[in-house]
Amino acid sequence: MTIYMVSIFGGNIAIILLNYFFNANLADLSFWWILAASVIGTIGVIAIDGVFATLIRWCMPNKWYDYKVDFHKVSKKETIFYEKLFIKAWKDKILELGMFTSFSKKKVEDPQNREYIERFILECNYGAVIHLADAIFGFLLLLCYMPFSYPMVMSIGMPICIINAILNILPLMILRYNLYRLHKLRDILEKKEKRINQ
Repeated sequence: MTIYMVSIFGGNIAIILLNYFFNANLADLSFWWILAASVIGTIGVIAIDGVFATLIRWCMPNKWYDYKVDFHKVSKKETIFYEKLFIKAWKDKILELGMFTSFSKKKVEDPQNREYIERFILECNYGAVIHLADAIFGFLLLLCYMPFSYPMVMSIGMPICIINAILNILPLMILRYNLYRLHKLRDILEKKEKRINQ
């Protein structure tokens, strides 16, 4: 949570101060105007994220996000890529929003329960698609700045959208990284069940 708050507030402060003191294109705007444009933009991009998260999580069928759907599966090469980005060092510091679905993805609580693991995979698949959509569709915020001026789009709107994209890409990578191991665990549990039932 701290990383998110520092990123959001720190990013806003940087956007406001850099534009107020160093951006000649926005020199005719007051400090309060730049402050309002930045804060409203941040609230706007959070609202856009919330709308897409709600639509994806509650309006799309579970079967699209099931463990059987190949589209969501992760290759070993992809996990190696994340490891090259030192994901193990920072993945536990990133905010996990399982409270909105009543299913925490911070830790596997019942590693011997296949149905639980399948639900975990389902929630990770939903989460990955939500974060990807939010990273992309967050740039719709730029349309809100269009009526004002091109410099405002690029100097205030674009940095907000980029910060939002980064804050969505990090949990997306974590979810994708964890999915590979969850599928392996699910397969092992399924084989055990088959041996027991023979």
